[in-house]
Amino acid sequence: MGLIRGRFFGSFEYTIDAKGRLAVPVAFRKKLAPDENTFIFAPGRFHTIEVHPYKEWEDYENRVLRYQPEHTEESQRFTTLLYATSGEAELDVQGRILVPKHLRDWAGINQEVIITGAGKFFLIWQPERYRQFVNESMPRYQNDRDEATRQGWERLRHFERDEEVSRPGSAE
Repeated sequence: MGLIRGRFFGSFEYTIDAKGRLAVPVAFRKKLAPDENTFIFAPGRFHTIEVHPYKEWEDYENRVLRYQPEHTEESQRFTTLLYATSGEAELDVQGRILVPKHLRDWAGINQEVIITGAGKFFLIWQPERYRQFVNESMPRYQNDRDEATRQGWERLRHFERDEEVSRPGSAE
């Protein structure tokens, strides 16, 4: 069975060094394309740091950000803060990335971290915050899964209806 390229799974305990560098887990580095060595950091939910491979970040911008309304106060505030607080780093020859200090401070991260896969990107957690998240969230896992699945099917039906209406020759 081969690796699923571009999908990050698992959780790992790591340490950030005195210069703010963090080794990317080998399991994650194996998922990257050979030329994929640039990462975008952004503030994440639950006071985490999201780490996106650059190509995935571009996909995120095209898939999500471009559909946000441009002129609402909430959207402008979110977009301004997202880009102002995000950072970029290259993977060094030892497989490390320099995690921006302002994001480490915001996430409450000192040295010890937990890195978790999140599908197309991964998260850097302050360990106690991660343990609290798991303890509070696991009892709701099945309900959350069922609700997320229901919402996914609902979106799919919505997109199929939109596609049907936009097809040439369809009834209007």
